[in-house]
Amino acid sequence: MCCGCRPLRPMAEAAATMDVAVTATWERRLQAEWKMLGTLARLNPERLTDTRADDAVFRMTLRGTPALRLHGDGVESTHALRVVYPRFFPMAPLELYLETPVIHPNIHPETGFVCLWDRHRVSNNVEHALHKTVAMLGWRLWNADPLHVMQPECLLQVESNEDAKDRLRAPLLCGVEHPALGERMLEQNPARRSRLS
Repeated sequence: MCCGCRPLRPMAEAAATMDVAVTATWERRLQAEWKMLGTLARLNPERLTDTRADDAVFRMTLRGTPALRLHGDGVESTHALRVVYPRFFPMAPLELYLETPVIHPNIHPETGFVCLWDRHRVSNNVEHALHKTVAMLGWRLWNADPLHVMQPECLLQVESNEDAKDRLRAPLLCGVEHPALGERMLEQNPARRSRLS
């Protein structure tokens, strides 16, 4: 072998090195996500409480965000959330679940999975997920693409009702009129990024 040539590392060694790099990236990004969640909790002490981490799963309680209950009548304003970070995050998207599912076309009625992303971006983080979740619970955001709809009967009722399309007045949520939600939406300022609104 000449001095200008370097022997190639065995493939298993190269794969192990790559796995260590992926793990290091994942751990760094997970620490950054936890720090960001802590900042959001400090900025929103009345809205975001009970934050805790169990390895790659963050749990928290979101308060003051009204949504219609899936089972039974009424409005639920307190939501237990679970954010799951897959092994290859940020290359794979984080997943957010509601412990108690609510009425929304993009929330799975059994698992509480919240379909947040129509297209994944590496920059998506826990802050984006929480802002989108708040908008979804308040019916300011939904995705009508059949790939993302998990409660189709809900979406059909909303899209077939002209009054329901105007989300900032008295929204008709799956046939239940609730003017208080509309008034609350008008009070919120969507331009604030660090405040959960």
